[in-house]
Amino acid sequence: MKDALGDGNDFVYRDLQVFPVASAGIKKLGAVEPETGVAPHTLFFSVFIPDGLTTDDRAQLGDVANAYFSRRYNQTLWIGGGYAIRLGRVGIGAGAYALIGSTSYFLDLNVVTPGGAEFVILSARDDLSTLGFVGSAGVRWDVTDQLRLGLSVFTPEWGGGSRNSFVRIGFSTGTTAGGFASQDNDLSATPSLPLRVQAGVAWEAGRWTVAADLIFLGPRNIHDNPERAPDGLDRIVVRRPVLNVAVGGELALGGGFALRAGFFTDFASSDPARVDVDNTSHVNHYGLTLSGGLRTEHVRTDVGVTGWWGKGTDVIPRNLDFSLLGRTDATEYGVFVFLATAYEF
Repeated sequence: MKDALGDGNDFVYRDLQVFPVASAGIKKLGAVEPETGVAPHTLFFSVFIPDGLTTDDRAQLGDVANAYFSRRYNQTLWIGGGYAIRLGRVGIGAGAYALIGSTSYFLDLNVVTPGGAEFVILSARDDLSTLGFVGSAGVRWDVTDQLRLGLSVFTPEWGGGSRNSFVRIGFSTGTTAGGFASQDNDLSATPSLPLRVQAGVAWEAGRWTVAADLIFLGPRNIHDNPERAPDGLDRIVVRRPVLNVAVGGELALGGGFALRAGFFTDFASSDPARVDVDNTSHVNHYGLTLSGGLRTEHVRTDVGVTGWWGKGTDVIPRNLDFSLLGRTDATEYGVFVFLATAYEF
C-alpha cells in the first residue's frame, strides 16, 4: 500500500496461505431412472472454508528503533447439507449451512526520535467471532443433451457475534509523558454476508465443454454499537451490489484425462469513498485458473493453479493517534495451488 507507513514509506507484504482440506459426501437414493441414468434423490453434506486470509508482516520506519508490526487473521467455516430431487430433465435442491467466523487483528507501532527523548508506542488488538446461518436453493434444467441451465440463491447470513477491543498508548514529548489503556468486551458483531444469486449456462459438444456464470451479490449495511461511536468502538460494514462473471472451458483428452481453463472477476463491494467503515479495502480482482484432471473407475483427481491480480484503494492513518484517516493506492496479487480428490463408491 502506497505511503501506508508515512509519506514515501510504502507497506509491501507477502505471505504463504494454507487452507484446510474441504470435505463433502453425496448419497444417491432410489432406483436409477432409464431416462436420466441417475437415481432421483440425493442427500449431501459438506464442511469447507471458501476463503481465508492470514497476514503476518512487519516493516522498519527509517531507524531500527522505529518498527511496525501487523497481523490479521480472517476465516469462516461452513458446515451444512441438503436434499435434491430429479424430475426428468429438471433438478431441484435446497440446503442449509451454519457459518462459524473468526477475525483477529493485532497492531504494534513504535516511533522514536533520535536520542529517544520523544516517542510513541501503540498496541492494539481486535477479536471478532460470529455464528450465522445461510439457506440455499437451486434448480438445473437440461434443455437438451448438450445445453444446461442453472440458477442458485444463497440467502443473506442471519446470526450474531461478539467483539473484544484493546488499545494501549504510551508517549513522551521530551518534557511530558503519558499513556492510557482501554479494554472493551462484549461488543456486537453482526454477520455481513450478503444475498448471492448465480445463473449459469453450459454447452457440451464432443470433447469440449464451455460454461459461463453471472454472480450477483446484493447490498448490505450493518452498524454495530452505534452508541459507542464517540469512543471509536462502533462497527460499520457497507456492501454495495456487485455483478461478477466467470467463464471456463474443458477439453477431454481421452483415457480419463481432461484440461480446464477459466477467467473470473471479484469486484469490491465496499464504498470507495468512506474511511469510517470496517471493510476498508476496495480492490477489484481479476483471475485466471488452469487445471488438469484424471478420472478412473472410482476416483477423480484434479490439480491446478489459480492466479489473481487487483488494483484499488485502502485506508491508512495520516497521524499517530489514528484520528485522521485517508485513502491510498493498493495493489494485490496472489497465486495458489489446489488439489481435489473424489471417490465414488
